[in-house]
Amino acid sequence: MTWHNQDPLNLSKEEWINLLQDEKVFNKIGLEMVFFVYKQPNYQSNATEIGEALGGVSQQQVTAWNRSIAKKIYQKLQKEPPFNSRGGKRYWNVLFDGAVERELDDKGNFIWKLRPSLVSALKRLGTSCNKTAKIES
Repeated sequence: MTWHNQDPLNLSKEEWINLLQDEKVFNKIGLEMVFFVYKQPNYQSNATEIGEALGGVSQQQVTAWNRSIAKKIYQKLQKEPPFNSRGGKRYWNVLFDGAVERELDDKGNFIWKLRPSLVSALKRLGTSCNKTAKIES
């Protein structure tokens, strides 16, 4: 069974807007991460490129941020994540799906593609979400 196009939470645009505006879910760095990917062609990038854009942090750190946001979303919604192929919980694909047309880029990095409803929420918020990004307090 493939994991492509499996949206574990199936969040609407409105639900994403509420989550994006909740500083307990998306802190400044989380917003910067999704906005960076949002600005890329086809709303997709990889963890290495995201890390470089956010100050040169490692791919592992970007993956940890992604997982942390996903865990906060599951907690807020009081839902359980699906299991991965090794029996652990799968968090990485709440914000992102893999790019079905091409899983890896030219350097062998896995491509992360923003969920369509998250893209719609980011479009709706536009620059107002960038203002939300400074809610770091």
